[in-house]
Amino acid sequence: MASHGSTGASVLTSQHATASWTIDDTGGPPQTPRRTYTTATPSVDSDRMLEKCARAFVQHQSTATPIAPKISKTRFDLQVPEQKKILRNELEPPIELSKDSTFASSLYHHLASSKKITEFLEATEVYKKGRWVLPRSDKNLQEEKMYEPLVKILEAIIQWFWENDAALGIREVINTHLTNLPHKESVSTTNASRPDISVKAEGPSFQLPHKHTTKAVGYSNIITFFEVKVTNKGWTSEEELLQIAVYVRQIFIQQPNRRFVRALIITEQSFRLFHFDRSGVQFTRPINIHDKTGASTFVRLVLGLSSLYESDAGLDTSIKWEIENGKKVSGTLSTRQPKDRSKGGDKENTVITYSLANVEPTIPCYDIRGRGIVCWTVVDPENGETVLVRDLWRSGDRLSEDIYLQRAKGIPGMVQMISFECNREETKHIRGLNDPSAHPEFRNRIAIRLVLNSGGRSIKHFKSPMELLCALRDAIEEYLCINSGHKELYLKKTLHRDITLDNILLGRRDAQPGNKGLLMGLDMAIFNKRNAVKTSADWKTTTGIYQSAIVLKNGGFLYPLAHDHLDDLESFVYVLTHIMYGYDQTGAEHPLFEMLVKWELKASFDEAESKASYLARALVEIESGVQKRWPLSCIELLMGFKEFLHEVYREKRRLVNKPPHVRREALKSLVRKAPEHYKTVLDLFDEAIKKIESGNDSMVPPTPEPDTNARSSSIEPASSSPGGLQQNPSSSPFGGPIPQPNLSAIQEDTINFWKRVSEEYPDDQPPAKRGPLVIEASPRTPNGKRNSKTKCRAPRCAAPRQHPTGGRTPSSSLLPIVDPETK
Repeated sequence: MASHGSTGASVLTSQHATASWTIDDTGGPPQTPRRTYTTATPSVDSDRMLEKCARAFVQHQSTATPIAPKISKTRFDLQVPEQKKILRNELEPPIELSKDSTFASSLYHHLASSKKITEFLEATEVYKKGRWVLPRSDKNLQEEKMYEPLVKILEAIIQWFWENDAALGIREVINTHLTNLPHKESVSTTNASRPDISVKAEGPSFQLPHKHTTKAVGYSNIITFFEVKVTNKGWTSEEELLQIAVYVRQIFIQQPNRRFVRALIITEQSFRLFHFDRSGVQFTRPINIHDKTGASTFVRLVLGLSSLYESDAGLDTSIKWEIENGKKVSGTLSTRQPKDRSKGGDKENTVITYSLANVEPTIPCYDIRGRGIVCWTVVDPENGETVLVRDLWRSGDRLSEDIYLQRAKGIPGMVQMISFECNREETKHIRGLNDPSAHPEFRNRIAIRLVLNSGGRSIKHFKSPMELLCALRDAIEEYLCINSGHKELYLKKTLHRDITLDNILLGRRDAQPGNKGLLMGLDMAIFNKRNAVKTSADWKTTTGIYQSAIVLKNGGFLYPLAHDHLDDLESFVYVLTHIMYGYDQTGAEHPLFEMLVKWELKASFDEAESKASYLARALVEIESGVQKRWPLSCIELLMGFKEFLHEVYREKRRLVNKPPHVRREALKSLVRKAPEHYKTVLDLFDEAIKKIESGNDSMVPPTPEPDTNARSSSIEPASSSPGGLQQNPSSSPFGGPIPQPNLSAIQEDTINFWKRVSEEYPDDQPPAKRGPLVIEASPRTPNGKRNSKTKCRAPRCAAPRQHPTGGRTPSSSLLPIVDPETK
């Protein structure tokens, strides 16, 4: 018999809707590490170790990890038709069970015996003469004729088996085919949708909808729904699936402790069971609703999907809330925790209950299929400090995140693990798949829970440029000689591969240098000796907005490159870009710049081209407002970071279409410079931090709009003039000087338009127009309208730059001025 609830090694189940939960230890407890960790010892020869790790990575990772494709969108709050298009790709391929599948008939036998069901069918007024009291099939039958009799049937089933509890309103069947249930998205939305029949629920997992609705029903308080069809309309399986997938997604979003969602599509002749979880969706063939066998299965499914035991319906009862006036006001989260033997305990894997610091998740999930990452900020009952709980569903062929966290223990700059549950539940068990190989398209997922020693604040909650830069720097490597973050993790032969805004956390307010920024999210990490090609494609491996240009373009290459440390460094620059283009220096959020909106919404190839172009532009788009909201230190840091990564991109771009055995030595030559790569980036951060500390940092002066009729007949290269660029050899990419523009000279140079030959571009490339720093302006024409963009450049650095992979000195020559209107 298939499992109807949680079956993992340490699954939390409920004994009653209002009773306290207990632990199911049938699969054996997970091994939970000790709470106390030792401090990491800095590497004696970290540069040599970095080179060794990089070479090993090239040897073992010859091609790229498969990545699920990204789908273009037109907006963040998609309208329902476009949502269906996205869900069609997300849930591909759906699994339609065979006609002889026992999945539906094996569920929820503990809720109703065959004897009791027979008694019900013989006594009820809604089942007569071997069939439910439903309209008979007819070519003119309309769905509206089905609603009222179905509501009566569902109410009769619930009231008969649950008796008085249902009468008290704990479960209420409501006709919602004319009721708009409001949606929730990552942005504000007015979207809504209408399941035909919903079961409104009360209990520790449900609350009133966030917007007013008829009968106070919404996706936040329905335990299940039933969609009604008539056979004469000829709906296809795909059409039915996509319609209810829209509703299911909202249940996952608005009930963040959902493990799975089940729903029925009912016609006058039959019904289908649809089961959604983090592996996707599976559904049955139509089952006769009227004969005794089908009717008995139908009764059990109605009871299970609307069960008073919330775990039966797919809710994780280890998380529960206190409800006042229909709203969640507080809550608890329970997990396994090692016993402190110093206090006389001798039993591992005891249970600890944390209070929720916020009734809503710190990081919600907006997808059905995939890792389903949901993070909670909770309060440690032992010391009152906030810690972060991270729930996710890892792919069955990937290593569990706790393995990587144990390797990262003691590394400053890496979030530290307090406890973990590594196998709470598996989707193959929830689906009752005794032989998953019977469905080769199925990918098993395993639920894990991690308790992390962090306050849980994303880096986007920074309050000053200093806090931001110190946090980013510590996440990358070291500050004040304390090894930390991404470089030290790489020394442990582990590559992160999922650098995102939400995976970089601010350290605690009293954190010492080295722990002011913390990395988390190692579920997509990989050891450098593991063959990533054997890993299945995982839905959304790194949020696209932070993926490197090469990784995004890999699908179009004959021999795609493996994700390496340079791709992770590029992800860091996109985190910095997101912050500087979406926030001001005080942490206040601003409308997202159009370029980043396109990165988030466009498909991979378009985004990759845009990012490559962005790295190549030594400019700050004036319409972005960055130069008005951020000091010079941060802008100079961003420009230097981009410049370094652009050179790296060009080097890797030359290698992507060469077979692995041909390019191996070239790749080794590139990645053995890992110490120089990290030094380059860290020096850029050091210079910016020092400038802030010196008190000499300032905002960019306002730039007047250029006069499109202005021309200059000659230009003298700047060297030691007040408007020249200051050089700092210590902040060079690879031992050479890197230009540090003095933006105070921009205002007086805005009418000077320079052009120069590309620096070390491939021979077959056209000349590029690039300078140390550009602020883009849109000049006005005489009628007051904006014309094509004019690039206002600061004076170029007199000293040459070195190529980041070979130290070559590029040629640089000035071209005559070209007027923007005549070019």
